[in-house]
Amino acid sequence: MFSIFKNIFQSKPKAVLKDFSDIAVDMHSHLIPGIDDGSQSNEQSLEMIKRLDELGFKRLITTPHIMSGGYDNNTLIIQEGRDKINSYLSNNSLNIEIDCSSEYYLDGHFEDLIKKNDLMPFGNNYILFELSYMFRPSNMENVIFELSLEGYRPILAHPERYNFLADKSLKEYRKIKEQGALLQLNLFSLVGGYGPRAKAIAEDLIKEGLVDFVGSDLHKPAQLGYFEKLLESQALMNLIEQSNLKNKELLA
Repeated sequence: MFSIFKNIFQSKPKAVLKDFSDIAVDMHSHLIPGIDDGSQSNEQSLEMIKRLDELGFKRLITTPHIMSGGYDNNTLIIQEGRDKINSYLSNNSLNIEIDCSSEYYLDGHFEDLIKKNDLMPFGNNYILFELSYMFRPSNMENVIFELSLEGYRPILAHPERYNFLADKSLKEYRKIKEQGALLQLNLFSLVGGYGPRAKAIAEDLIKEGLVDFVGSDLHKPAQLGYFEKLLESQALMNLIEQSNLKNKELLA
């Protein structure tokens, strides 16, 4: 009898991931020092990259911002930054593979870059782009179409953070996917890194099987503590078990 009550009231064991090897590739981060709001020094980059290596990531595709008037980066600046940080890592006996692309802000400059074919795709011709947090751009559908027309595969960064897209039916997210874009969830959203609303939306996107990629969007060493919490995230375990994630495709 007592064993029955014990089973009824016994709490379920916490979900525990050993590491992030089931994700393998972090395809959204800001690890090149001094060119955007991410890492500000080689030492910060080393600290973050070393921890990502310890956590089981096999490859990192870092994505500095390109935003006209905000972060006026270009392909050459970002690739030179990648080469410098790879050299620094090698000199410090850290051999995890670092490649680069960009997190493109959807503005007129981005549209010009598409027309000039001056983009840095990664993997299977993927392009990561972000939106304003304030309003839905009126040209988003056209930009997705133009990218697809040029043979690129657009990925919308952290869709859970755009409040203007959120509703209970997830209609706007489904529409974006129907238009040809994939969705990349920020891992830190699952542990409250961007507040309870983003967390709730992220969990709903997982439940509905709408997530294609995850990325850390890591900017600074102070965020590294989120990874420990993520190892106990049931939502992340559910996402991995769905087998929809495309991150491992980027190992090739």
